[in-house]
Amino acid sequence: MLTEFPLSYLPRLAGRTAFLAVTQKWSPARLAPFQDRRLRQLVRHAAAHVPYYRDLFRRIGLNAEDFRGRADLARLPLLDKETVRARPDEFLADNAARFHPEMKQTSGSTGTPLRFMVSAESKIASAAATLRAYAWAGYVPGMKVFSMKSYLRDWVSSRSMGGRSLDADTNKLTRDTGLVLWAEINRMKPAFFHGYPFFLIMLARIAQEAGIDYHRPRTIISIAESLPVSVRRTLSEAYGGAKIFDYYSMHENAVLITECRHGTKHVINDYAFHEFVDPAGQPVESGRGEIVGTSYYNYAMPLLRYRTRDFARLPSVKTPCLCGRPFPSVDVIEGRKEDFVVTPDGRILQLFEEPMNEGRGIAASQFIQDAPAHLTVNILPSPDFDPACLAAVEKELRLRIGPTMQMDFRLVDELERRPGDSGKIPFLISRVGHTFYTAQDFSGDTEVHERCS
Repeated sequence: MLTEFPLSYLPRLAGRTAFLAVTQKWSPARLAPFQDRRLRQLVRHAAAHVPYYRDLFRRIGLNAEDFRGRADLARLPLLDKETVRARPDEFLADNAARFHPEMKQTSGSTGTPLRFMVSAESKIASAAATLRAYAWAGYVPGMKVFSMKSYLRDWVSSRSMGGRSLDADTNKLTRDTGLVLWAEINRMKPAFFHGYPFFLIMLARIAQEAGIDYHRPRTIISIAESLPVSVRRTLSEAYGGAKIFDYYSMHENAVLITECRHGTKHVINDYAFHEFVDPAGQPVESGRGEIVGTSYYNYAMPLLRYRTRDFARLPSVKTPCLCGRPFPSVDVIEGRKEDFVVTPDGRILQLFEEPMNEGRGIAASQFIQDAPAHLTVNILPSPDFDPACLAAVEKELRLRIGPTMQMDFRLVDELERRPGDSGKIPFLISRVGHTFYTAQDFSGDTEVHERCS
């Protein structure tokens, strides 16, 4: 789970993990001054060292020395990903090297490359918070873990955690590779599964359709996708009643919502400061709101009041969780809700972000499977768009979709939106029936719906 984590960070990771073991026992009144202190320090650093915030604070008349913390945070405007994407250098601290940053890259829901820096301290804080969240699910370092990820170089690899972690690349999942993978899983018998619910369900179906007996873990930690009640039930039933834990985060380390053993989705406010806002940017106390986050630790490239474009539903009645932790909760997280692609050679695909990182001047992109053997790629160009970059994009896409799927690029003025989903733009649309989520999944209906017919 901590793949490629530098050994030099381990002492600091141990310290941060010990600290989080203490803060999860604080009362809300004890946690509040910690949040204020972290926010004050971050805002003063941003005012002194980050060009974007120096200019912003001057325009809005904010004196960083007078900034109190949570009470003053709403004076800052919300920050869109588009702003960071268009002006990344302005968010980089002039003393960023002091924080030993690492370049990260993500494409988000519209497949547009977003590059940013994450400090060593932010990476350590994220790892410590992840270990604590997994401990809530019963994980102990050294346990056998199976992961399905979308960014591995090899189809199957065993690495990290003393060689007790088996990782598989979602981009290469087919019926045949799935059966090979099951042979490895059945041999290893990991107690924990970790990955995208879509691909874990597809993997179980491959075993079921082949009529083979397959290993059922005790626990599954769901990442990177929405997990409505119906999908949670489908996933649990696919693995013999496995206990499911929802884990919501982002590469920018600005938010974290994790589930405890009582089924409560806790907003982890000792890791980052979270807000929930309506379309006008006003705070939401109950009902549906967009998730907004501020990382306490990324001094290399601070992102204050960062909009995720994901939504949560807050409970109308605030009831303390039986676990006793001080963190508030949400009822439902509405994150990624994509269709999927099945290629003529049987590959099952849902994520295509990485190939778009090869593009230059692509403001956003969208994939539409409009025939069993055809994929249309909508490209929303920026002023600096270079058509020659599409050759590199296609080369990377071919590694995922194979040689038999036909593909066309189309330049568009706007991307298609999904009706009835707050106008959200889906990254992947299937017009040949490969849908995973249904409208009812997020309507409160708890019935299990037939998928992937």
